[in-house]
Amino acid sequence: MSNTSTLKQTSLSPTEAALEIYDLAIKHRDETEQLRRMAPAVVDRMKDLQLFRLGLPKYLGGWEENPVEVFKVYELLASAEASVAWSAWNNHLACTFGRFLDQESMNEIYKNSSDVYANSARPEGVAEIVEGGYKVSGRWTLVSGCEISDWFALRCLVTSDHLPKTLGPGAKLKLLFLPKSEINIIDTWSVGGLRGTGSHDVEIKDAFVEEKYAIDFDSPVEIDNPYSRLPIGCMNAVGNASIALGILKSAITDLKRLCAERVTPGKNPDLRDRLQIQSALAKAITTLDSKRCQLHSTVNVIWEEAKANNRYTDIQLADVWSASVQAATEARAMVTEIYAVAGTASLYTTSHIERAHRDIHAVLQHGIIQPHWLTQAGRAYVGLEPTGAMFRV
Repeated sequence: MSNTSTLKQTSLSPTEAALEIYDLAIKHRDETEQLRRMAPAVVDRMKDLQLFRLGLPKYLGGWEENPVEVFKVYELLASAEASVAWSAWNNHLACTFGRFLDQESMNEIYKNSSDVYANSARPEGVAEIVEGGYKVSGRWTLVSGCEISDWFALRCLVTSDHLPKTLGPGAKLKLLFLPKSEINIIDTWSVGGLRGTGSHDVEIKDAFVEEKYAIDFDSPVEIDNPYSRLPIGCMNAVGNASIALGILKSAITDLKRLCAERVTPGKNPDLRDRLQIQSALAKAITTLDSKRCQLHSTVNVIWEEAKANNRYTDIQLADVWSASVQAATEARAMVTEIYAVAGTASLYTTSHIERAHRDIHAVLQHGIIQPHWLTQAGRAYVGLEPTGAMFRV
């Protein structure tokens, strides 16, 4: 632990830190949108508050307590600016991957509290085995936060004279950590939703990576604490769903604001008098509260098992996956309904509803929240073996 001298300390809880970011993220919404990456002022303050490091052990500035606190952070940040929440969530995954590194390598990669992390679990690169490590080349798509990141965890197909040269049966995959100096960013992120995440392509050509910086999901976990025992896959799905709930919360808040502002002395019914507005608000508030409750409840079950060092049952994991997919899916449906009933007001980019509508559809394009995971949960519920590669990881 000798490489931690550059870490900063914060006395705030993660949700208290997120509350501080909330107003800042709203203040810089337009800048984040225009830059297609997080506004520098938001990035800098999130670094100060350790919000890019929640997936790390506590001695490296991370959070080792109940993960529900982290999911509250994503929801709160997303209710201000979805791209900010997405960046915090994306860093959590990149930091969580560090649990498979040896102690020395983990300390080296995560020693600096000002560092930001990016990742891609898509095996879009090739790592050729060479003496002492790997020669890495490839181009990865959708690498969120690449412009503001200092380290990258990128998945590759490992090749040699004795290993397959293509993906398929017998293919060997590893996740390799590389510094930004090895990365070439290719500007591809011209999109509507989550525009501020800066999810460009990145390219590497013949970079050498030491063996100690290469891991796979079967590597032993070097940090043994309850948080490091949490399953990466379904916890990542909960994070995605929490962002969706935060976006729904933003749309609800803006619709309430419109109802308060659009009151006139004339005979025409005000916005708040319309039955479709009243119905949409009631459904949206109930959806938000009920789905949040269910999501957190399933995570609490997993957390208690992690603290007891118990093995999770497939049913417990299915509960988390199912709750995540349903929470995100129903949040998207409610944001779409709010967008419709708000009328012409939701057309303007100054509206949180307009942004919410774009962002939530982008959030649900991620593979970790697709209907496939409901099928996997359903297999467990009917007594069959789940076959998804990330179901138990």
